[in-house]
Amino acid sequence: MNQIYTAISTLVLLCATPVYAQLDSLQQLETVVLTDVRLTTFSDGYKLQAVSDSIISKNNSLTDLLRDNTSIYFKENGYGMVSSPSFRGTNASQTAVIWNGIAINSALTGQSDFNALPVNAYNSITVRSGGGSVQYGSGAIGGSVHLNNELQFIEQRDTEIGLSCGSYTTPAAYFKSSVLGRAVSVVVGGSFISSENDYDYIDRKMKNENGEFLRFNANASVGFKLKQHLITWNSEYFYGDRSFSGSLTAPSNSAYNDISTRNLLRWRLEGNRFASTFKLAHLMEQYRYFPNRDRYAFNKGLANSYIAGYVFDYKAGKNIELSFDANFTRIEGSGDNLDHNARNNLAGIFLLKHRLTKKLSYGLNLRQELLNDFENPFLFSFDALLEVNKWYALKINGSKNYRTPSFNDLFWTDGGNPNLEPETSFQGEFGNVIKFGKLQLDLNAFYIASENLIQWRPNTSGVWSPENVSEAQNYGLEVSINYTRKFRSHALNFSSNYAYTKAINSEKNTQQIYVPFHKATGTISYAYKKLVLFVQSRYTGEVYTTTDNIGVVAASHIINSGIDYTFNQADIPITIAIKANNIFNTYYENVAYRPMPDRNFETSINIKF
Repeated sequence: MNQIYTAISTLVLLCATPVYAQLDSLQQLETVVLTDVRLTTFSDGYKLQAVSDSIISKNNSLTDLLRDNTSIYFKENGYGMVSSPSFRGTNASQTAVIWNGIAINSALTGQSDFNALPVNAYNSITVRSGGGSVQYGSGAIGGSVHLNNELQFIEQRDTEIGLSCGSYTTPAAYFKSSVLGRAVSVVVGGSFISSENDYDYIDRKMKNENGEFLRFNANASVGFKLKQHLITWNSEYFYGDRSFSGSLTAPSNSAYNDISTRNLLRWRLEGNRFASTFKLAHLMEQYRYFPNRDRYAFNKGLANSYIAGYVFDYKAGKNIELSFDANFTRIEGSGDNLDHNARNNLAGIFLLKHRLTKKLSYGLNLRQELLNDFENPFLFSFDALLEVNKWYALKINGSKNYRTPSFNDLFWTDGGNPNLEPETSFQGEFGNVIKFGKLQLDLNAFYIASENLIQWRPNTSGVWSPENVSEAQNYGLEVSINYTRKFRSHALNFSSNYAYTKAINSEKNTQQIYVPFHKATGTISYAYKKLVLFVQSRYTGEVYTTTDNIGVVAASHIINSGIDYTFNQADIPITIAIKANNIFNTYYENVAYRPMPDRNFETSINIKF
């Protein structure tokens, strides 16, 4: 707990220090500063799904938010435990998490634990489907999840406080306070949740034991705007303390502590046709793993990433936008199972967007990296958008992407392989956007061919070691539907996502493990004046748990529901909410032999002033 008190004190001191990091678009935006221009300016031919604030506020973890509102499948080792995504049938290391334009996947494992990312710390969350390695680097093969802190330069002050209490002794709280102005804007926030997490296993006389967890986050954003200059700073601190629950077949007494910090400083200078941006960033992650939580004996690991970059944006006339980006990254990693090692990486990026006509635009993007200890692939991507008419548009994209080996892959004391090569993939996507009034339908077909996939296998000495051995082909279809209707004091909203995914291991001609053929989500909400009702549905098809496709986790259909009511809407809004999860008390698993929670409830209160 001392780390938490230290973090709170640090946040207070940081808030008194004027500096913060972010980005602006090439156009002069008077009130809103975008943190990731590449996401909006150079993604016309890609599928983007923005998650609304109202949906974000109803979730206590990023896993819950994305599992119930997107087509991403999450392999969660029991509720609140390690959560790994599968995006379009790819593995967890092939989904990139981008924080304010900076890739933050773990340097040690190569992936992100979505239960260690605070959902309430961001005011903009967007899911970008398809390859993004040219723009965002290693890991953006299946897609990327973008967590942004956007600043506004308007005269406004507000504070938001949320408190909740749920089943299994689960209190939670968050706050966010903004002091905004024309020249200076400051936003600070924090969140906390803890849980005994001792839910009953349905139809079994057992409980989820050794599953308690605690998560704390503190964050700050500061921006200064003076004529053509913009200086921004983002900072985030996370502390997690959890035990690792066992399975139906094996108990556990292990525990895990982790701390991460992220800091990003940007200075942007704008001219009539150009913008010049310097950025400095530092990412730190460290962990302690306790095989027996009753003993003070643990394995530890630490990684520091230092990033320096320069971006030059140029608008060549009304219809052509260019971006030149140079980034240098140094990563240092060490631990009980890792010798001290370092990796240097220099990347050059070129982005082009050309609007040929009012209805047709295309983009061409290139990336080359240097200085790594292995051969660096030349990356490219192409995308196009054709607005056929007011109700129909076509999107297309193709790209070459990659994933570099993690520090654990390369340098693990017993089994690391320093001769690994990056995983590479080629992919293409064809999308349709259809609009009828308030109804929007998105249809996307994709294909991914990957090679040099890294797998850990026993070598001739019987020691497990990673090798570039596997190839895979992923293809599928995604459907998204959104409908909104307002009339007088009534509002109706419906959103749904469906994904059919085939992920074939080319070596065995079998479906990849933990990739469902079918996944569907849907939410319908109805609002009348101050009252909001919603029902949420999630269907997950069966997944294979063994490479021979014999072991199976059965399909499941989970339904959640809730009600909100807001008092004093015109003055100081106070919203009281009740949510019921798994209302039909359905037994289900995301990982074999690790049951998920039974029917449970959560009550919350939210105050804005």
